[in-house]
Amino acid sequence: MITSDYKPLIKAETEIIPAKTDKGEVIILKDNEGLTNQTIVMPIETIALIQFFNGQNSIKDIQSQILKLTSQIIPEHEIIEFVKQLDEANFLENEKIKKIRIKSYEEFKKSDIRKAIHKGLSYPENILELTSFMSKFHKVEQTPFPTKILTGAVAPHIDIIKGGTVYSKTYSEIGNSQIPDLIIAFGVSHKGGNSPFIFTKKDYETPYGNMVVDSETYGKFKEILWYEPDDEEILHKNEHSLEFQALWLKYIWREKTPKWLPILVTDFERFSSEENPPSKIEYMEKFFTDSEILLKSLLKENKKILILAGVDLSHMGQRFGDDFPITGEIKKQTEEFDKKVLNLASELKADEFFKEILKNQNSTKICGLSAIYCALRFIKSINPEIRGKILDYSQANDPFGGFVSFASIIF
Repeated sequence: MITSDYKPLIKAETEIIPAKTDKGEVIILKDNEGLTNQTIVMPIETIALIQFFNGQNSIKDIQSQILKLTSQIIPEHEIIEFVKQLDEANFLENEKIKKIRIKSYEEFKKSDIRKAIHKGLSYPENILELTSFMSKFHKVEQTPFPTKILTGAVAPHIDIIKGGTVYSKTYSEIGNSQIPDLIIAFGVSHKGGNSPFIFTKKDYETPYGNMVVDSETYGKFKEILWYEPDDEEILHKNEHSLEFQALWLKYIWREKTPKWLPILVTDFERFSSEENPPSKIEYMEKFFTDSEILLKSLLKENKKILILAGVDLSHMGQRFGDDFPITGEIKKQTEEFDKKVLNLASELKADEFFKEILKNQNSTKICGLSAIYCALRFIKSINPEIRGKILDYSQANDPFGGFVSFASIIF
């Protein structure tokens, strides 16, 4: 029962998004964990309340804190009603949400499908609405007899509304090239993980149909790993970095979309350094060497392989832990640095790319560092002479202070 002594705690992975409507500024609560498909829209002023929903403050405490901040008294019953609204929509951490979470994880483990948990939230669920949404960024115009063959591609994984035009640059090139026989996609595991690489046998659901996992190739990679590839498969459940790639691939190719191998990559920085990039770590280099042998064996079978990375670049500002204001000069310096390392990536200089970013302990917080490194190593294994072309680069402001950068590259 929710009373004045209740200490509300906002559920993990709740995203608070500022927005503008005809009636003024609002905030939108969105669940990135996929435990509720509801979104809550409320006046921007309610963020003053939510900031105290940390599980430490009772409703009485929150009322006092608001009084100190604004010199206004919010009646207890109004706060209680607001908390009840959040509870009913499953946006509070409590015993009810714990049970829902456990059930959700059990269903994931039993299912052959990795559900598209961001549909209806980050993009429309209805196919007609979705196609209209996607076509605002990219109209599918396939070449009847494409001759171009792509070996690799880099696309963003930021919210499609923010990065749609940059996504489109990558997927226009992919859509107008020969359809490969296999896609190996590297995404970022934002929730970490102990394993360097996290595989899954589950097909990725999209509104256009499922992205089917190539079980044969999965089995071959299983043979060269020193651990079970899907031990931490649960981390695929809520991760958006590959869900958005699956959506774009099915959007451009529909029923012609080939099978893929989705791989989440964790943070290599915890065991690597500027002096010791992954190539200097014995078990990591063995994986890449064995992978090269595997990839070349697939090429001998005349299989066309596309290596795809769904990554973002720098994360700057207070939202991401910085204690300095974002200025035009900061944005310019970040762009210069991003493009410097992207040029190294385009030349397939994986170690130089990795070491350059770690010179300053990855001070710009490039989240795609390890995933890009993997993609570069795989691309070089397929075609060591190829070079990349940077098609686009952009920065998107974060409403809570800061910005995220991302790019489009093809090889």
